[in-house]
Amino acid sequence: MSEKQETAPEAMALIDRASALFSTAPENADAPFRYPILSTVARDGSPNGRILVLRTAKPATWQATLHTDSRAEKVAELAGNDAAMLVFYDHQARIQLRLKGTISENLDKTALESIWARLPAHTRLSYQASPPVSSSNNAADHGIDPSVDLSGFENFSELIFSTETVDILQLARSGNRRYRLDIQSGTGTWLPP
Repeated sequence: MSEKQETAPEAMALIDRASALFSTAPENADAPFRYPILSTVARDGSPNGRILVLRTAKPATWQATLHTDSRAEKVAELAGNDAAMLVFYDHQARIQLRLKGTISENLDKTALESIWARLPAHTRLSYQASPPVSSSNNAADHGIDPSVDLSGFENFSELIFSTETVDILQLARSGNRRYRLDIQSGTGTWLPP
C-alpha cells in the first residue's frame, strides 16, 4: 500500500476487520465467511455461481483454497477461463467482501493425499458418487453405488484462488462505505458504494 493509504486509519480499520473475518472462517463452521459464493464463467459465456466451503485463508495475500469434485462443471469451466470471484457476506458485521482473481487446481498429489487424509469420513463420502457430479440422475439419492469400489480420492481436487483485487463494502445506516485494494500494487482507493 502507498504511504498515504498506510496511514489512513479508516481504510486500515476496514481492511483489518474484513481480513479478520476472512482469516478465521476456515476453522469456524458457523462463520458466515466460511461459505462464500464462487462465481465463474460458464462454457457458454454466462455467469455461474455456487456456494463452497472455504478451507484455508491467507490474509496477507488474500489467497484461499476450496475443495471440489474434479468432475464438477466448475473445474471444466476453469480449464477454459480461470477468471473467478469469491463473494462473502457477514450479516451481523454488515460486511460484503468480493475477491476477484484466478483459480488453479492443485496438481501436487502428495499435498492432496495429505489433505485427503485429514478430511472426515462424511466429507470423503461426497467424492464417492459414481456418476459425474454434473450428470443427470433419475433417482433422488446421493449417487453412491455400493458395487463400485471408489475411495473418493480419485475425484478429489483442491482449488487455489489467487486474489487480484479485494473489494470491501461496509453497510451502515449512517452511510455505506466501499474500499478496493489492488494486491499487485498494494494500493487502494475509496469507491462509491
